[in-house]
Amino acid sequence: MQHTDRLVAAAIIGIALPLGTVPAADAHATPTIAVTPFTADSDTGPRAAKKIAKSMVTRRGWSTKQYRCLVRLWQRESGWRVHAGSTGRSYGIPQAYPGSRMASAGKEWRDDPTTQIRWGLGYIKGRYETPCRAWSHFTSHRWY
Repeated sequence: MQHTDRLVAAAIIGIALPLGTVPAADAHATPTIAVTPFTADSDTGPRAAKKIAKSMVTRRGWSTKQYRCLVRLWQRESGWRVHAGSTGRSYGIPQAYPGSRMASAGKEWRDDPTTQIRWGLGYIKGRYETPCRAWSHFTSHRWY
């Protein structure tokens, strides 16, 4: 593999090379690439998002019942997926419309579950007071 090809490959797979480092040019070496698949345990997966939300709900002084309502609500809205929807339309875990509204909670709103959850909980608090009231509205109107 040519030197340039190794640098491009390293950049594509996200290998950080110290400045001035040149990958060894071993013509017989087979590149090994460790790929970590997206799973429910990853930092942006649904399981991680629920853990973040539980902590934030608790810090707000809301009960476990409120957390369970939130889980049901956002499960129906997005499946707790950070990239659910389209950024120009309803987007993210709380399905903000448009998604860019979440920029008020942080510049990394497109990819960060903490930012999306922070924004979503603020929206629920301001409009419905609690997640259970938001869930109740959702069950009768199919939106919140």
